[in-house]
Amino acid sequence: MGNLKWQRVSPWALVYFVLHFAFRFVKDGIFNLLPIGIVFVTQVQDKLFWGQIAGAVAVVGLLVYSFAYYINFRYCISDDHEILLNKGVFKKERLTLNFLRVQNVNIAEPFYFKPLGLVNCIFDAAGSTSQEAVLPGVTVNYAEQMRERVLAYKQTQQPDATAPEADDLDASEPHQRLTLSNKEVAKFGLMSNMAILALAALAPFMNVVFEFLEKAVINRLESFYQQEVGMLVNAAALAVFSLFVFIVLIAVLLSVLMSLIRFYNYELYFHGGKFKRISGLLERHQLSVSLDKVQSMLIKQNLVARLLKRYTVQCLQATSGGFTAGAKSKQSLVMPVLTLEQVKQACQWVHPWINTEGFDFKTLNFKGVEKALLIKNLFLYAFLPSLIFAIFGYFNEVINPFYSALSFTLLSMLVYLSYKRYGYYFYQYKGRYYGVFRSGMIGVQYRVFELYKAQSTYSVSTYFMRKSGLKSMYIQLAAGTVSMPYLKADVANEIIDFTLFQAESDQRSWM
Repeated sequence: MGNLKWQRVSPWALVYFVLHFAFRFVKDGIFNLLPIGIVFVTQVQDKLFWGQIAGAVAVVGLLVYSFAYYINFRYCISDDHEILLNKGVFKKERLTLNFLRVQNVNIAEPFYFKPLGLVNCIFDAAGSTSQEAVLPGVTVNYAEQMRERVLAYKQTQQPDATAPEADDLDASEPHQRLTLSNKEVAKFGLMSNMAILALAALAPFMNVVFEFLEKAVINRLESFYQQEVGMLVNAAALAVFSLFVFIVLIAVLLSVLMSLIRFYNYELYFHGGKFKRISGLLERHQLSVSLDKVQSMLIKQNLVARLLKRYTVQCLQATSGGFTAGAKSKQSLVMPVLTLEQVKQACQWVHPWINTEGFDFKTLNFKGVEKALLIKNLFLYAFLPSLIFAIFGYFNEVINPFYSALSFTLLSMLVYLSYKRYGYYFYQYKGRYYGVFRSGMIGVQYRVFELYKAQSTYSVSTYFMRKSGLKSMYIQLAAGTVSMPYLKADVANEIIDFTLFQAESDQRSWM
């Protein structure tokens, strides 16, 4: 270990560290500081002066910490085929990542590195994101050499691993390609729930926010509407409604902007059992994913996506924190907004049997769950809430019984839609067995996977379910859990036994 040759990254990498820690502060710390910010806005008198002081302290602290992090950042590629990183300021860390644990070597080109010909070389390892190694500010040639070196070593140690390739885009064989216009990418911002999440995060502080907005904005809007529309409408109500619409529009526009930043000029190539995705506005990110690393496919369509006739497809991997983290990670292969034909094309790359079936999710002969689930959910999620609503209204004499009946009707419709969405479908193609699990309510999602990739299976049965001969079934994958509630016990046992048989008898590697 004494012969290790430690290296520094380019001084330009300091820009990466500044922006990286600034983004982490906004992502992880801004909501923690939100109560302080609200108190500052509503209570502090000289906001401009103290705001400038706080901003200056934050900027200086960010620059000092980033510079100290850069000074302490060292990396080394050892003769034992390991990537070593020394990093940290207050807490020094040593990260050791063996080539064999590297799932992908991806290259990201931020806009601020593009004129300099520098990129970020990202070694993506299975496990938590803290085990991900990033070498910022290296040359493109060095990053390409590192990718080839890692893949070549894995090929010598794991003969069944995907062979290292040259740049797929330059290969002589034809590529299958999927591109998305930025107009389509913008639709993903409308389809995603980022705007709703942003409003939900602000919900606990809405009272304080509205007290401030009432003084700063609503009163002025009220005066304006009073002058313009007079007695035609309630000026105060119209002012509040206008402000609410404005906040929602801002949230939606931010959601569209974030989708464009992440998926700008989206290009996806499939060649030789490997996906290569290139996208991003501020950072042109190149992601390579081997087909055998894909644990399952998740195809989703929410209410807005149904109106737009679009789907979102994710290829889930056992990497960067598994399903929950990986679904939102830059290392996750996401096809954000696809037509039904494009969904079929993407699915055929991963699951060839789809092509043989003239595949259409809407026409698959899904088997549903038992009616006991509908009865239970109607009682728990429709009847009981409506009954409580009616009792509360009766004793307070403020709620018309009609509204209780209306709420029961609406809740019953949602429960019924959820019940009808549940379904499962199994298919055999050339000796391989696949499962498609459907769920949803107003929207719908499909989970498609090959049965041999199951890690474990189990069932759950409550007292009343056992009396009725029912079970809920769960299949644990390396990228999350697939479930199907309220099946007949013999059907659930048959599926579990067959899935375990496929997982134990098939010797193919799924990692």
